[in-house]
Amino acid sequence: MEKQGSRALLAAVIGMGVLLFIGSLVLVGVLVHRMMHPRPAVQSDAQVAALPARPMEGGIQAPLLLDEAPGTHVASVTAQSDGLLAIGLSGGEVADRIVIWDPAGQRIVARLVIGHP
Repeated sequence: MEKQGSRALLAAVIGMGVLLFIGSLVLVGVLVHRMMHPRPAVQSDAQVAALPARPMEGGIQAPLLLDEAPGTHVASVTAQSDGLLAIGLSGGEVADRIVIWDPAGQRIVARLVIGHP
């Protein structure tokens, strides 16, 4: 009885070792494949609406002006990891909306209207 238990245990240990070895080979193979075949950067097909350059006033750049309805207020501002700001706007007798702003490029990247007023 003792001999059969130790054989089963030895077989289980050898089997797990083989599985670990195969798993390690697969992991290394995936890493090598990804290094040899990198994915291209995701490119957006959306048009970027650039605002016209604003003149410098005494060495200070003029403020960015948004064409929003009177009574509009900022509901939220969220910074994205790529440096863009998602600004939630509401009020002004217009449906709630989100404006994506690129502070570095001084431009509005996208506008999203949410629902109806």
